[in-house]
Amino acid sequence: MGIDFNRLRLKYHGDTGKLNEILQMECRHKCVKKLAETLQCDDFVFPSIALAEMSTSDDVAAIHADMVGGGMSVLDMTAGLGIDTFHFAKNDCQVTAVEMSDEAVRCLRTNAVALGLNDRIEIIEGDSIAWLAEHDRHYDVIFIDPARRDESGRHFALSKCTPDVTVSLPLLLSRCDRLIIKASPMVDISAAIKELGISDCEVTVIGTTRECKEVVFTLYSGAMNNGYNGRITKCITVGGGEYIESLCPAVEYGVPEKNMYLMQPYPAVMKGTGGRICGYVKLHPATHLYVSEHPRPDFPGWNYLVIEVVPFNKNGIKFIRESYPQINVATRNFPLSAPELIKKLKISEGGDNILFGATLQDGSKVMIVTGREIRSAEDGL
Repeated sequence: MGIDFNRLRLKYHGDTGKLNEILQMECRHKCVKKLAETLQCDDFVFPSIALAEMSTSDDVAAIHADMVGGGMSVLDMTAGLGIDTFHFAKNDCQVTAVEMSDEAVRCLRTNAVALGLNDRIEIIEGDSIAWLAEHDRHYDVIFIDPARRDESGRHFALSKCTPDVTVSLPLLLSRCDRLIIKASPMVDISAAIKELGISDCEVTVIGTTRECKEVVFTLYSGAMNNGYNGRITKCITVGGGEYIESLCPAVEYGVPEKNMYLMQPYPAVMKGTGGRICGYVKLHPATHLYVSEHPRPDFPGWNYLVIEVVPFNKNGIKFIRESYPQINVATRNFPLSAPELIKKLKISEGGDNILFGATLQDGSKVMIVTGREIRSAEDGL
């Protein structure tokens, strides 16, 4: 059984020291996976559960640090828990970290010392936009992660976040060579670029193999003078490599058959490309699944062995119900959602196999039964 932290807080109500111990225990419990590297430091402390939950993971912060580069001067304008700041500093950057919360600032200073990084980090308490306006400093990189939640709820548009980078853009670009803006995974990329008013940018979509985590915009001051012109989209999947979007010629379409391989893009790749991936055979313009006669380890996503392809009709539904009473279900460009298809088939979810409800190029609806995910050479790649 897990620890009941609420019960512990009630038990020790009024005991400040004990309540802080409980806070640290709960935050470590919540972050044990995403901050596995950082939490090797036993003296690392958390200011609040909220900042623990909202913090960048170590894996994603490492990607941010690679984007920034080593040995840079960096201004982190929304430091929060400081995970990005600490990864920048570990990469030999000199970092100015600005944070409004006094408790978060206290923890930032404590953690910088505990991690042995305090000589590379300057910590400022206050409003980062006001501070930057008042101090004539220039940085190689400014990194900003505007807050997307407030009393009115969650926001995805950059102009609705705090601070509003669309208003402060001239100031930000005047104080750095590169401006890196972290945004919600739900942001409309084209709309955000329009909000920024600068088409010359890099878009980096970051995710895990299971979900898209964020969209990051990199803007360059004097981009045209530096020979950069246009938009580049990179899709980075933790543990799954990098895919750079390219313009596709005419797309080739194909039909899945038994013993072929069905390929599904990683979430970050789906977000960054809209499901249009060059060099692979697709099922339908709006069905973002691909097919190959052989496993494709170069594909930016999963490979599944096709066990059988069943028409979505009365006989097909009966066959699936009898042959696969328990199977995982997903749908792509299909008239039913996954839960609706499960109900229609009268089956339960589970097991190693996956059924994809999908539409083929000729408009026909099929149920593609696949084996487990193939992830390595030992698995068949």
